[in-house]
Amino acid sequence: MDLRFTPDETAWIAKVRAFAQAQVGPYAATWDEAEHVPRSHVQKLADFGLFGLVVPQEYGGHGRTPLEALLAIEVVAEHCGISGRLVVDHNFGPTGLIRHYGSEAQRRHWLPRIARGEVLTSICITEPEHGSDANRLETRLDPDGRGGYRLNGHKRWITGAGERELYVVFARFGDTPGSDGIGCVLVPADSPGVENGPREPTLGLRGIREAELIFRDVPVSPDQILVPAGPGSFRALMRAYNGQRVGAAMVATGIGVAALKAALAYAQQRHQFGRPIADFQAIQFRLADMAMQLDAARYLCYRAIQSGDPPERYAAGVAKTFAAETAIAVTNSALQVFGGNGYSRHYPIERLLRDARMFTLGGGTVEIQRLGIARELVRAGYSPLEPWLEPASSSA
Repeated sequence: MDLRFTPDETAWIAKVRAFAQAQVGPYAATWDEAEHVPRSHVQKLADFGLFGLVVPQEYGGHGRTPLEALLAIEVVAEHCGISGRLVVDHNFGPTGLIRHYGSEAQRRHWLPRIARGEVLTSICITEPEHGSDANRLETRLDPDGRGGYRLNGHKRWITGAGERELYVVFARFGDTPGSDGIGCVLVPADSPGVENGPREPTLGLRGIREAELIFRDVPVSPDQILVPAGPGSFRALMRAYNGQRVGAAMVATGIGVAALKAALAYAQQRHQFGRPIADFQAIQFRLADMAMQLDAARYLCYRAIQSGDPPERYAAGVAKTFAAETAIAVTNSALQVFGGNGYSRHYPIERLLRDARMFTLGGGTVEIQRLGIARELVRAGYSPLEPWLEPASSSA
């Protein structure tokens, strides 16, 4: 087991860091205050090569490994959580669903445009009455009697709704109840019958629009079906969504890193009782705990992203839960290091704390993640060394 980065990975981290320091970090507070990220910045992320990182080159992507994508996500998120989420969406989540399950025509049509930043995409799962219980979705896809379909439904908490060109929509195909009735379709945002609902005024990550989407008799052709409903389809869709969970975990980790670095710098320059507060054991213990928590979160993310493509459920759930809760704990501790100044908007900590708060909720709550983790333990037992073991030799 070698946890060191290769020379190529090290060079990639340095390249992304230089970009993020120059083109991302200086604007993060402005985007938060304006509650908007300009499309010109989104295009800079794509032009730099941060979209479609794991998309094969034959489909217009960059052919990098999921680990390389994860490394980039942490660096970007350290400078701006909003930008980190944009990178996640356009490598995993909706982009990952198309990469894993799209037809050859769907991949060739959409993936190059996503990688170039021409098409931004969102995944549409949550509904007003169905969040964690996603297998009860009510959005419906019904035959129109002419060889096509009509999509009707109401989605809520859709990241980027109204600002993106393609929606990957989970829907119930006809009257089949339960998870066996759920599949997934690709819906261009300019399709007739797609309506933008009201925006949610959010606590943090305010540069990305969270809003409702309404689908009223939206025409859907057979070639827009990404995954048809049927036994195992919903499970497969959620397995592919694990990449999004690991990406979100790394955004949370990056936000925590930003908080720790800010607290460390502040503790070294802030003086009380005639010396830097970094000299006081109470502050030192707090900083040490923050660093240990972030190190653990980071390596859980590394394990998860290397557990499979898409990532394995248990590893993704552990990483998502631990990193999300770590981000809250670390940003909260950082605010305490800043004292009263941490509560002021003149300093970055209050923004980082607000941004971190989302990750225990979005993309699967930590309560739901714990249920999934426990079910995997009951099903398969606990084998902590298994991800690191070489396959057994066939010889005696």
